[in-house]
Amino acid sequence: MDNSISTTEKSITIVTAYFDIGRGDWSTEKGHPSHLLRDNQTYLSYFENLAKLDNEMVVFTFEEMKPYIRKLRGNKPTKIIIIDLEKKFRNLLDEIKSIINSNNFKSKIPDKHKLNPEYWSEKYVLVTNLKTYFVNKAIEDFNLSNDLVAWVDFGYCRDNTTLLGINNWYYPFDDLHVHFFTLTKDKFFLFFNNPNFPHTKNKVLSAILNNRAVIIGGVTVANQNIWREFFNVVKNCQEELFQKNIVDDDQGVYLMCHLKQPNLFKFHYLGKNSNGEQNWFGTMQKFHA
Repeated sequence: MDNSISTTEKSITIVTAYFDIGRGDWSTEKGHPSHLLRDNQTYLSYFENLAKLDNEMVVFTFEEMKPYIRKLRGNKPTKIIIIDLEKKFRNLLDEIKSIINSNNFKSKIPDKHKLNPEYWSEKYVLVTNLKTYFVNKAIEDFNLSNDLVAWVDFGYCRDNTTLLGINNWYYPFDDLHVHFFTLTKDKFFLFFNNPNFPHTKNKVLSAILNNRAVIIGGVTVANQNIWREFFNVVKNCQEELFQKNIVDDDQGVYLMCHLKQPNLFKFHYLGKNSNGEQNWFGTMQKFHA
């Protein structure tokens, strides 16, 4: 079986995933903040924008989503991988659930943050912690066409302004680092001199428990070999957090990864958008050759 995905233009391979973790029921009537409510159709409407890119793409999802993803991608180079999330990761889900339901963990979270899903939804915690796993699975299973591989959230492109007419996303990120994108400004990116950037274990743990976003989790880029190294660092940090009876989404885990191995990472500041707001969704606009 030929597992190659053919493309000729200089490009970045995109890996993404979508699983139904129940967000269609996270309504205000059930006590959830209004911004958390997103059903499958909402995510497909977001993905419709990302799917317009000609970049080769590997998508991990569940069976019911496959025909919709295939239709949106058309003839563009795409592999769709079906996973039964609850079956494959049952033990991990149970472990996460045990932590988030423990009084020990709950006591560490300030009341104002307890409605954030990384503190109560085991499925949300799981899928956000599987990003490096999915990328490395794609690298292992397929002969990807590009050395550079990006994780991009399935719903990252909320509207067509995220791409600004880009057909093939490419930027010459170096091959030596994991490339993170941040909203925390530091003039020289000397994080150990930056009071706004967590650079000690206690400050990282404080950021994790206080829902402090420094690294965006929506896009991460690295060379295939660096992704393999990054995957191992992520696993070690996840295990360390488990031992402390703590879980978090990818943003907190990535902060710990940087603390453990700072030379592996390079940060790119996203700045603000035209409305003066933090530019969460500006990665492809700002970093495009």
